[in-house]
Amino acid sequence: MKKTTISVALVLIVAVSISATVVYTQSDNIFPSGGGSIDDTPPTESTILPPAPDIPPPALEGVDVLQVIVFDVGQADCTLLKTNDHAMLIDAGNTGQDKLVLKYLAEYGITTLDYLVATHPHADHIGSMTSVVNAMDSIGTVIMPDKPHTTKTYENLITAIEKKDIPLTIPTPGEVFQWGDASVEVLAPNSATYKDLNEYSIVLRVEFGDTSFLFTGDAGTISENEQLATGISLKSDVLKVGHHGSRTSSTQKYLNAIAPSYAVICCGVDNDYGHPHTEAMTRLTGTGATIYRTDQQGTIIFTTDGKDITVSVSRDPPPTETSTPQPDIVYIGNKNSKTFHKSTCGSLPAEQNRITFNTRQEAIDAGYTPCGSCKP
Repeated sequence: MKKTTISVALVLIVAVSISATVVYTQSDNIFPSGGGSIDDTPPTESTILPPAPDIPPPALEGVDVLQVIVFDVGQADCTLLKTNDHAMLIDAGNTGQDKLVLKYLAEYGITTLDYLVATHPHADHIGSMTSVVNAMDSIGTVIMPDKPHTTKTYENLITAIEKKDIPLTIPTPGEVFQWGDASVEVLAPNSATYKDLNEYSIVLRVEFGDTSFLFTGDAGTISENEQLATGISLKSDVLKVGHHGSRTSSTQKYLNAIAPSYAVICCGVDNDYGHPHTEAMTRLTGTGATIYRTDQQGTIIFTTDGKDITVSVSRDPPPTETSTPQPDIVYIGNKNSKTFHKSTCGSLPAEQNRITFNTRQEAIDAGYTPCGSCKP
């Protein structure tokens, strides 16, 4: 990994009440060492899990197990990986969710992090990271892509990391590092010249015993194709679905290579992007994986002893925030006309001609002009 003098932080959110446990037993595993437009089509009944019985999750005492907690942070990402002695946070929710994230971390007893991973610098992934950095007693290493951003959210995070002198690592694809009894392999990003900030997402594959988990950030089609081209094994039991279930992620070839038993989508109820998109849901359903969604089941908790995986869900509503989250507005640019639009504009370009911008200024700096109809 390439070391720098800056560091970054991640935020997590912890769930309280638990229900529903499903047991999956591993067999025949082969592991190496190691916005778009709004889609209002409602999900089919087959994509919605029935209510689950009140069954508590397995106890952690006496056995070293891995818990992967995918927090319900609405239209954002925040995932905690925890063993008896180690903790890693991947992304940290949106802006304005600081108290919520810290409350969840406190409920899981998290005061230190071995690794804090910022998959990419969009606000719905690093929005509350600054508070996490400030609140933790110690953070071993911050991992983030080599892609600075111009938002105040990003700048505040970098400042917090510098003040606490936390080391920052820029990961290299193909690199494997140990995290307790687990191994973590870096699969992406594989380029430094993407036009879409989402494609810079860090993609990590975590192995614990005979089980494996794939975390994809907001990586899209370009990143997925690059990962496939490397020939590296993507096979994973659990997939954190890319980009909130957008149609621009989770291509059929990528899903075929992963062959997940479980897929988790992080998205908000009635979100402005129509996530998850019907096209992505159709492809995911076709894999035969059990699909969980934070907008439907709340926080999703996977627990494994390295052989079996159990799944619990927490449907409790999150605590009320004192401030309203301020998500970054996503603008859609037309590569041909060099015009950019609001994500809700009725004149959005075809998918293949789109480029996304996190801020209005970012679009203007790239040479794009605002649409005369939606006036972004």
